[in-house]
Amino acid sequence: MAKITLEELYRGEGGGAKYGAGGIMGAVMQELFSHGVPTEYDDRTYIELLIVKHTLIAAEQMKTEGDFVSGMTGTESPSCYEEV
Repeated sequence: MAKITLEELYRGEGGGAKYGAGGIMGAVMQELFSHGVPTEYDDRTYIELLIVKHTLIAAEQMKTEGDFVSGMTGTESPSCYEEV
């Protein structure tokens, strides 16, 4: 069981390296360069969807490995919608 920071997970450094050589962002860029952006998607929207996709894949892998992300407790709400 390893404690991994978000930065390590997205960059593929430190403990996050076991979830892909380039981390989540590396996987996104690899898929983007390999397959391009489908014509029915806006570039930015498609990249955001790929980030979500690869984040969920990494989360599932972390769940099976018993790892967790550190630094998530005690942070402020990322959205004003949660405060209302």
